[in-house]
Amino acid sequence: MSEHLKSVAFRRPPLLAALCNALVVLWLLVAAFPFVWTVWGSFKVEGDFFSRQSFWDAVSGLKTTLQTGHPFTLDGYYGAWVVNGFWRSVINTAIVTVCVTVISLTFGTLGGYALARSGHRYAFWLLIAALVFRAMPHITLVSAICCRSFSSTSGACCRPPSSCWSRSTSHLRCGCCIRFS
Repeated sequence: MSEHLKSVAFRRPPLLAALCNALVVLWLLVAAFPFVWTVWGSFKVEGDFFSRQSFWDAVSGLKTTLQTGHPFTLDGYYGAWVVNGFWRSVINTAIVTVCVTVISLTFGTLGGYALARSGHRYAFWLLIAALVFRAMPHITLVSAICCRSFSSTSGACCRPPSSCWSRSTSHLRCGCCIRFS
């Protein structure tokens, strides 16, 4: 196919192109708004951000200006990071994230290389099984593990609460639920 025919085949009418671009811009604004609003509100005092009088209190920062002298303040960040020690949680999260990522990449790379170089038939089926588990929502795996392992130890209920509750004895009567006296 010549270059001219390719360009004609993939050309969109100007109205359709403008409509598509407008929808993309609208979608980006709608998707970004909660994040922008949260960042904006983090520089305001609670009286502005949670005001029931007017939406514009959070935009203008009237109460923030009255309390701090400026329309924006870093008091919320100081309170979270310094006063409440949020930095400890950030360090814990960073340590866990780095360790899990390194371990996962190390074993995944080694296993992938071994399966790619393997000439056995089971390598294909292992890859298919891995794809199936990747496609499955994580909660399906967690809920199956929780019901089985916590049924007798911690008391997580495997049955609907209505089937566990006995009104007359005020005890939970099924075998997999916590028993209250």
